[in-house]
Amino acid sequence: VRPIGSSSEGDTEYDRMKQEILDEVVRELHKVKDEIINAIRQEIGRIGTS
Repeated sequence: VRPIGSSSEGDTEYDRMKQEILDEVVRELHKVKDEIINAIRQEIGRIGTS
């Protein structure tokens, strides 16, 4: 169901904007994942050498 006055062009722009936001969220989540993995590796290395 489309709001009154919406168009397929507006829908396309909205979908593009949603995809850009989703792509950015995915990139940020990958960064966070990598930071967590690196922190765990560092901690394991620290524990292993003590």
